[in-house]
Amino acid sequence: MYRALYRKWRPQRFEDVVAQHGTVTALRNQVAAGRVGHAYLFTGVRGTGKTTCAKIFAKAVNCLNPHDGDPCCQCSICRGIDDGSILDVVEMDAASNNGVDDIRGLRDETAYTPSECRYKVYIIDEVHMLSTAAFNALLKTLEEPPAHVIFILATTEIQKVPETILSRCQRYDFARIVPEDIARRVEYIAGEEHLQLTTEGAELISRLADGAMRDALSILDTCAGVTSQIDASVVRKMAGVTDRSYLFRISDAIAAQDGATALACLAQLRQQDSVDIKRLTDELIAHYRALMLAALPGGQALLTGVSPEEEALYLQKGPALGQREPIRAIRLLGNALEHMARGSDQRIELELALVNLAEPLQPVAQPIQAVPARASAAPAPEAPRPFAAAQAQPQPFVSAPAAPVVTAPAAPQEPAPAPAVQEEAPPIPEEPPVQESAAALPWEEPAPPMPLAEPVPEPPATPAQAPMPQQPKADCAADPALDRPRKVAAAGINPFDKWSEVIHLLQEKDPMLYTYLKKSKAYFDGTRVLIDGGKTFRDFIRANKDSQKLIKKLIAQVSGVAVPIGPYEPKAAGKTASNAEESLHKLEQLGLDVSIEDTDRKKKA
Repeated sequence: MYRALYRKWRPQRFEDVVAQHGTVTALRNQVAAGRVGHAYLFTGVRGTGKTTCAKIFAKAVNCLNPHDGDPCCQCSICRGIDDGSILDVVEMDAASNNGVDDIRGLRDETAYTPSECRYKVYIIDEVHMLSTAAFNALLKTLEEPPAHVIFILATTEIQKVPETILSRCQRYDFARIVPEDIARRVEYIAGEEHLQLTTEGAELISRLADGAMRDALSILDTCAGVTSQIDASVVRKMAGVTDRSYLFRISDAIAAQDGATALACLAQLRQQDSVDIKRLTDELIAHYRALMLAALPGGQALLTGVSPEEEALYLQKGPALGQREPIRAIRLLGNALEHMARGSDQRIELELALVNLAEPLQPVAQPIQAVPARASAAPAPEAPRPFAAAQAQPQPFVSAPAAPVVTAPAAPQEPAPAPAVQEEAPPIPEEPPVQESAAALPWEEPAPPMPLAEPVPEPPATPAQAPMPQQPKADCAADPALDRPRKVAAAGINPFDKWSEVIHLLQEKDPMLYTYLKKSKAYFDGTRVLIDGGKTFRDFIRANKDSQKLIKKLIAQVSGVAVPIGPYEPKAAGKTASNAEESLHKLEQLGLDVSIEDTDRKKKA
C-alpha cells in the first residue's frame, strides 16, 4: 500500500529531525543522563516536528539499546511503538476527545503499570482543544503522576493552555523551519524517490511551505502524482500559485494608475492557471512587502526567498516606487483578505482592492500659513478684552473669515494732540490657533461667557491697551455684513459640507475611527464642528485625545481652518449658538455703546 511521503519520511531518530537543534539536544541529553521529566509541552506551528519528536522521545526512554539518547529502532520495543502493537504508548487527539470523561478515563489508566515498556507515555495532541472541565481533571494527575507515567502535550496555540498546566510542564518551542533547510530536505527525498526536482522547484516548494516540513512534502507528493520531472512551473500549477512575473505586471499597472490592465492580468490568471484568489492575495502582500524592503536603506539583507533575478528586479523597482505605495497596498490587500474570510466573493474583493490601489491619491490640502512672528522682544501680555464675538461663518461652511471683534468704546474724553509717530495695535490673526488644555477639552461643552465686570463710573487714566480705531456707527448699522455674528447666532447650526472629505481621509489614516464615523453627520454652529456619531463614538472620543487631534487636523486640512469639535446635541446646540447674541444683549443692558467691526473689510479697505 502506498504511503504518503510525509509519513514515509517521518524522522525515526533525533538526528533525523530538521532544524530543531536546541530542542533535540535537550531531549537527547535528558535521555542519556536518565533525568527524564514527568510532563513536557511541545508548542509551535503545524508541520515543525512536535508529534514526531514526541514519538521519538517515547521510543528513546523505553529503548532496550539506546545510543547517545537516540533509540536504536531495531529492538522489539522500538518496532512495536512504530507499528502500534505496544499499548504502553498512547496517542490521543484532544480535538475529538476533549471531554472530561475522556480525561477521567485516561487518568484511571495511569494507575496500571506498563505491560512491556519501562514508561507509559501519553501523547495528547492539540491539547488546547480540551474543555475547562477536562483541564481541571488533568491537573492533579499532571502535577503528581505515577513514577511510570510521562505526559507529552502538543499544541499550536499555546495562549489557550491554562497557566496551571504550563507551570507543571517542561516547555519546548518548535520554530518555523527556514526555506533553505526545507529545500535541502526536499531535494534529498526527491532523489531517494527517483524524482527529478529542479533547484527552482525545490526553492518554490520551500517558500510555499511557510516553515512547515509536512506541507513541503505534501506539495512534492502532489507534483509527483503528475510527473517525475518537477520544475517550478509544475509546482506553480499544482499548488495554484502564479508566476512572479504576473505580480510585477500587476504592481506596474497599479503604479501607472491603469486599473484595467491590473484586472485583465487577474482575469488571465483565473482563466489560464486557475489560480487561488486567497493565495494570490497573500502573494501580492508578500510582493509589496519585498518592494517596501527594497526601498528601505539596507533592506536588501531582509529580502529572503527570492531568486537573484527577482532580487535585482525588486532593487530596481522598490526605490522608484517608494515606501508609501507598498504600505498602502499591504493594508488594502489585508482588508480584502479579512472580507474574504467573512464569506465575501473573493474575486470581487481582490478586484476592488486593485481598483482602489490604481486610483490616484487625493491631493493634500495646503496647510494654513503660520502667523508671522512679531518682534524678537516678547510683547507685554494684553489686557483682557471686554468681549470677543463668536467666530462667524457664512452658510454653507467653506472657510472661516476673520473673527469680527466687538469692543466697548472708551468714555468720551477731550481729544489729545496726536503724537508724531503713533504706534498701531498689532494686527489680529485671521485664525487663532486652537488651544489644547486639560481644563477644558475641545469635546466638552464650551464654557459660558465670563461675567462682565461692573462698569466703573470714572474712566481709567491710562487704558490697558491702545483702542482699536473705530468706524462711525452709521456705517456699521448701514452695512448688513457687519451684523453677521447676530445672524449666525440666531440661525443655529448648519450641515458641515466638508465632512464627507474628512471621512474619506479617515479611511486611510485610522480605519478603526473610520468604522465609527462612516455613517455619521457633522454640523457647524459658527464656533465648532458638531459630530453626530452616536453614544458609542461619543464615549470613545472623550477618552481618546489622539483621535480628537486627528479629526481636527483633517477638518483643517479640507477646510483650511482650524476649529474645535464637539458632540451634536440638538438641545444644547441652540443654546450654544445663541451665546454671541446673549453676550451682545448683556453689554447693551450695562449701558455700553456696542459697535461691531469687520476686520476683513477693514483690511480690504
